[in-house]
Parts: sequence; C-alpha cells; structure tokens
Amino acid sequence: MARRALSHSDTLDGAVVDCGRRTVPPEPARFRSSALLATLRQAGTAHVYADTADAGDLEASITLPDSRLAAEVDGATVNQPLMRQVVDRVLASAGTPSCLHDVRDRAVAQSEDAIPFLYTAVCGWIGNDLAARFGTGRSWDMSLQLHMGAIGDAAALTRLGDALHKIVPSCLVKVAFTPHAPHCLLVARDLEARGIPVNFTSTFSARQVITAALLANVSRTNIFMGRLNQGLDAERLGEHVDLEAQRALRRLRREVGVKTLLIVASVREWRSVLLTAGCDTYTIPPRVLQELLRQEETSAIASQLETSYEGHLGIGSGASTAVGWDKIARLWRVEPELIDFLLAYRASADYEGLQDGERLARRFEEAGFGGMFYAPGVEQWSELRASKLPRLGSPLTTRLALDTLYSLLADADFAKEQEAIDSTIAGHAALWRRAA
Repeated sequence: MARRALSHSDTLDGAVVDCGRRTVPPEPARFRSSALLATLRQAGTAHVYADTADAGDLEASITLPDSRLAAEVDGATVNQPLMRQVVDRVLASAGTPSCLHDVRDRAVAQSEDAIPFLYTAVCGWIGNDLAARFGTGRSWDMSLQLHMGAIGDAAALTRLGDALHKIVPSCLVKVAFTPHAPHCLLVARDLEARGIPVNFTSTFSARQVITAALLANVSRTNIFMGRLNQGLDAERLGEHVDLEAQRALRRLRREVGVKTLLIVASVREWRSVLLTAGCDTYTIPPRVLQELLRQEETSAIASQLETSYEGHLGIGSGASTAVGWDKIARLWRVEPELIDFLLAYRASADYEGLQDGERLARRFEEAGFGGMFYAPGVEQWSELRASKLPRLGSPLTTRLALDTLYSLLADADFAKEQEAIDSTIAGHAALWRRAA
C-alpha cells in the first residue's frame, strides 16, 4: 500500500495531515437501490452506515444478488475495537513508510508522545481507503474516533480532531462522552464551531443525547441499543430509549433549531431496525447488515416514531430488582427542568467561551444534574475495565446513574482497545527503526 510522499510540513500537525492523506485511486463501484433500505428511507431514516473498518467485510455485507452494492449504505463508523481488527494488516501493508518516521521523529523532538499522532495518521489511511472504495462520486460519511489516551487534554483532543478532519474531508470526528472528563462537551462544541462535524459517542440515554444537542449542537450522537438490552437482560429497552430520544431530538430541531441527528448503534439483530424504523441514522455491523438485506419484508417497514415499547421492555427480574425501575426509566425520560437548564446555560455568558470542564460539571451539580458526570477511582476503573456491561450487584451500579455507568464502561473498553492498538503501532515503529 504505497503512501504519498510528505510535503515537508514545518509542524508536527502538518506532518500528521500529510502522512494521513494519500492519493487513493478511486474505485468506482456499481450501486443500485435496495428496495428494503429504500422503504426504510421512506419511513424517515436519512442514513445507514456500516459499523466496520474492514473494506472486504463491508463490500460482502452490502452486495446484492446482482453483484451491485446497496446504494442506501452511505457511510461507515470506526471505533477502537473495529480499528484493532485491521490495524496490524494496514501497518504491515505499508512497509516502512517514511511519513510515519517523520511524524514520530517530530513528536520526539518536541517531547510529545508520538503514538496519538501516528494513530491519527493510520485512522486517516483507513478512512480514505473506505471513502475511495465506497464513496467515489457520491456522498459518504466516515466516522473516526479520537485517540482515547488524549481524553484528559482538551487542547490535544481539539488538535487531533482538526488534523483528522483535514486528512479525511468526509470525516465526522468521534468524540467520546467521558463522564470523568466533562470538557468532552466543550471539545465537541469547539470542533463544531470550526466547521468540523462531530459524532458524539459513548452515549446511552435520551438526556445525554439532549445535552449533546443543546450544549454542543453536534452533527451526530448515539444510543447503544443492543448493549442496553444485553446489560439489563431486556427485550426492547434499547429500542424504546432510541425512539424516545429520537422524538425529543425532533422537538428540539423544530423548536430550537439544533441540527443533531441520532444514530441507532449497537444493532445486534436486523429486527431491531424494523422496531425503530424512521430514526435518523443506523450504524450496523456487516453480519447484521447482510441479514437485513436478505429480508423481503419491505411491507413490514413502517415508521415507528410514534411507537412506545414502555409496556413491553421484558427486563429481567434480576436486573429490575438490582437496579430499580426509577433508575431504568431515567434512560428515556428527560426532565423538563434539565431542558430548561440547558437552554438557559447555553445562552449564558458563563458558557460562552468556557474551557473549564470542571466548571461545567459544577454548574450541572448546582442545577441538580451532577449525576451526569463521575470520576472513578483506580479500583473502580479496574472494575469498569472488566466488562462492557454493568455488574448488577456492584456498588457502582447502585451508586451511579445507569447512563453514566454505561458511558464509563464503554470508555473503559475503548481505552483497553486503544492500548492494544498503541502496542501494535509501537511494535511496527520498532521494526521501522531496525530497518532504517
């Protein structure tokens, strides 16, 4: 996989951008509309993304019986677990790229950790490869997630987000909601203000979605549907939360003018798409996407935007006993007082230009919504890293709001996968040094 030569940028950030960009020969593909996905569009859905970093898996999943590709799939989302599946292969195919040497050497000369910058460049390779293969001549959204090791540094996150967007012009920069680092909302706000679209991820409730929309006006945000169901042994909890969040966002778009679109994420089975049809966007793993496209039940796809599953959640008795109904219901209920606070705060002089995440968290606390944020201790992080799902008997599960807990669990998982990616990149960098 040949990479384009550097233009000898004078800065580390410029070197990252030059390295991440490359002239990828376009691969014009043959598309046609899928009757099934077209019906989903008619129900109100604007986008269908593939949840993968693997071009081969994506192509296999959206190939229709006549060997053409489903035109309605118009983007891909990549996070750390998905990137980990391909990063070794991508780096191995690159040989000993001089541009990565340059990025590493510039970072070392400036006493900066090279890995987040190398990671950003490799993210760019993946994003541009997918865009060239599936987005030539048409609109294509490419979501790529920022380095999880930079979470504690708002300036670094903004800097990496800016570089990533320059590398992949069609990129929505994925900023994780980090309850332990409240400045994530300010980073998302500032990237959007620069014209860099943000996909605000690691979100699990209607109130988190509304907060991201009102305080940062992000382009996309998510609810991890399947993970909600799995964690509480539920049948339609995730679907219900998605629909309630979607309805709340529609009201805000109509009444306040926010632009945020909801992504239904963590889709574990194709029937979930039918149960939530009409939501703004779906990101679907290749296996589930392939199963969905095999269905002929186009007549069964109708908008569910006015549907409520509150009486049909099927939550396991163990989960409902351990967690309690009120805490579960807060996943989809948004207090009017929270919306009033967010509307007033976003218009305040205090919020305009705010860069202090801790001050942001204090304002939430003063308004009665401090449970949105939480900074775990060392032992608590160890527990959070043990599983992506809540441990029902844990003091953390009892103490924290469920959406906050789920966000922390997702971030802990992303951080683990990030460490594995970083180890792979460091291993290749050691080989580059020996080959130099």
